[in-house]
Amino acid sequence: MSHIEFLQAFAEAHNIDSVDTLLTEHAKRYSFQINSRERAKKAITTLTEEVEIDWRGLRVLDIGCAYGAFTIELAKLGARAVGIELSEKWLNLAKINAQNEVEVPFIQCDAASYRACQKLFPYGPFDVIFVNDVFEHIYDTPGLLKNITDLMAPTSHLYFKVPNGKATRHVLLEGHKSKFGIALLAPDYWSHFVQAPFQIYYRRWEYFTALFKEYGLNNLKLLNKNHDESHDVTKNHILRDIRKIKQSLKAENFDNVEQFRFLRTACSYYFEEVEHDLKLMSWDDLFFKYRVTFWEGIISTTNKKE
Repeated sequence: MSHIEFLQAFAEAHNIDSVDTLLTEHAKRYSFQINSRERAKKAITTLTEEVEIDWRGLRVLDIGCAYGAFTIELAKLGARAVGIELSEKWLNLAKINAQNEVEVPFIQCDAASYRACQKLFPYGPFDVIFVNDVFEHIYDTPGLLKNITDLMAPTSHLYFKVPNGKATRHVLLEGHKSKFGIALLAPDYWSHFVQAPFQIYYRRWEYFTALFKEYGLNNLKLLNKNHDESHDVTKNHILRDIRKIKQSLKAENFDNVEQFRFLRTACSYYFEEVEHDLKLMSWDDLFFKYRVTFWEGIISTTNKKE
């Protein structure tokens, strides 16, 4: 019943007259939010199978909990789950989502701030921390990782999922704003394409691996699998998408000349990089850089960096 109440509250917050209208006329636009429970269950199942977790009694932190789906599903499995979120609007929806189902603390704070650690210490240390679709919204990534390592139990797991802005599919259609090409642009340029506010920062995979190493998060297991039949299949997929990108990169497809100019420059750099990588990069690396839309992994630790 609480999930229906959540959908009703979500519809009202977005000026949609009913849940039926939300699930029919707006189902595609808000599929990420509508299906949040299913996504949570899938991620939890993945982690359960990968590291054989029994959730009963475990202290679990859901960073950037948004509508509370992960926090709620973890609590239903017996975990002592805590959700944190910066947005008061989303936290209110999370509380509605949890009503009559589980009792969990939802805490408003900036996960990268010192204050976050102060608020969360009474609930930790945490055996498992989820950072699902969150890293791309964090400007101060080192601050976040510092807090994570300070809050982790000596034996613990960090699960993460983060979108890959270099993936050809995300260039064709950026996942948050559904706009062509903006995944290649620095945030300074986004205001020319979408209405502010927005907090989305696409970084290269090497950015994360360097920071993981800096904070002693070394035992990384990537869950992404190469599902293409051959190296040539991977190349053909990439080249097909590049052709689509070039077809979309036409002046008449933009609202003004500035948009076209910004993306023409960004795409020219991207095309050069892709051409270089197609010649020299190994099959798995090529797949990982351009075909994987979300990097997904688990970091397990028994010897954290002090």
